[in-house]
Amino acid sequence: MLVRRGFTLLELLLVLVLLGILSAAALPAYQGYVQRSQRAQAIALLQENAIFLEEFYHRHGSYKLTPTRWPALPVPVSPPDGVAQYQLAFGTLPRNTDDGYYVLRATRLRVADETEVISLTQTGIIKRCVRRDGVERCELVH
Repeated sequence: MLVRRGFTLLELLLVLVLLGILSAAALPAYQGYVQRSQRAQAIALLQENAIFLEEFYHRHGSYKLTPTRWPALPVPVSPPDGVAQYQLAFGTLPRNTDDGYYVLRATRLRVADETEVISLTQTGIIKRCVRRDGVERCELVH
């Protein structure tokens, strides 16, 4: 009696094709998950910087060091360790704002075909704008 062991080449190729199809379907979903996670972290760090600015305001009576200078943000990139995905900075020049107002922005780095900016105002409004092919679309973030 002949006992067959192992897999045929056809069976192995079929498994490889199925794995390829599953991988092709799962990769965009995974990349979307990673981008949403990075975006959420950038928003959390913008809020952390906003808390710093509120404490600064209560100590100094202004969000600014001088009429033309902002204080240094405690967290200038997201994530704070590892490869930076977002640059965090003030979105306005201090000389163009009053002492009781600021805008913080997180600008996504390393994206060739689009520009993504998340802004947080002193009033707590968070807005995400994406510019692709010359068209900018903005949405409020909840």
